[in-house]
Amino acid sequence: MKGKQVSTTETARPASKGVEYYLKRLLREVPLHRALVRAAECDMLAAIEMPRPILDVGAGDGTLAWALFDQPLEVGIDPDGNALLEARRLTVYRNLAQAAGAPLPFRDGSFACLLSNSTLEHIPDLEPVLAELSRVLGENGVCVITVPSDQFLDLTFGVRFFRLLRLRPLARLYARWFNRISRHHHCDPPQVWDERLARAGLSLLEWRYYFSKASTSAMDIAHYVSGPSLLTKRLLGRWVLWPGKVRFLPLGRWLGPLAQPGARDAGAYLLLIARKTQST
Repeated sequence: MKGKQVSTTETARPASKGVEYYLKRLLREVPLHRALVRAAECDMLAAIEMPRPILDVGAGDGTLAWALFDQPLEVGIDPDGNALLEARRLTVYRNLAQAAGAPLPFRDGSFACLLSNSTLEHIPDLEPVLAELSRVLGENGVCVITVPSDQFLDLTFGVRFFRLLRLRPLARLYARWFNRISRHHHCDPPQVWDERLARAGLSLLEWRYYFSKASTSAMDIAHYVSGPSLLTKRLLGRWVLWPGKVRFLPLGRWLGPLAQPGARDAGAYLLLIARKTQST
C-alpha cells in the first residue's frame, strides 16, 4: 500500500483548540454520541492543511464545519435538503447545494480541497462518486476523508459485551443491526481505500486509525442515553433544546478523554489524506 501512517509532527494548520473546546461547542448542537466522535475528528482535522476553495462533500447539518472552521467554507453539498436547511442556519458555508455524489454540479478542477467526513460509507456504489470527486478537484488538490474502519463493529460495546458472554450469534446479530441503523455500506481497511482512490486518480498520502475501544464503546452506549434527543429532533427539529446544559457536564474528567483521537494503529475510524495526481 502506498500511503503511510499520518505523521505526528505535520501540523500545517494552526494548532487545535483542544478536544474539550470542540466537545463543548458540539454538545450545544448535537447529541452526545455524535459530539464524542466529531470532537476527536475536529482535533485531528485542525492539524491538516486544507487549501481553499474547499468543497465539503456530505455537509449534513454543518455542525462539524461550524465547530472546526473560523471562516465559512466555499461550498457544502448533501442529498438531504432538510439537513442543508440546518446548515444554512449555522452560516458556515458561502454556498450550499443539494446533490448526491454523482454527478456533481461543478466544473472540472473547481476546488483545491475536498473534505468528506463520515459520508462515503453511506454510498453503496462508490466508483462513480470517487471519479466525480477527482474530476472537480484541481491538479495536486487535497482530499481529506474520514470513514468507519474495518475495526468499527468489533469495538462497539454491544459486540464486545455479547462476545464476553460467549454469545457470538448475538454479537453477530448486534453487529448487523448496528451497521443497518448506521447505514454503513463500507467499513474497510486502508488497503481497500488505497485501491479505490487510486482507480479514481487519487494517491493516498497518509492515513491513520482513530477512536479507541473505550471511546467507541462509550459512543455506542451514548446512542441509548441520547434517546430523548431523537424524540425532540423528530418533534421540534432540534437535537438539543437546552444548550446551556453543557456547563454541567463533566467535560474534562470523563467526556474529554473519551473524545480523544487515540492511537494511530487501531481504532473504529480511518482518516485518509489523498492527492490528485492525474487528470481523470
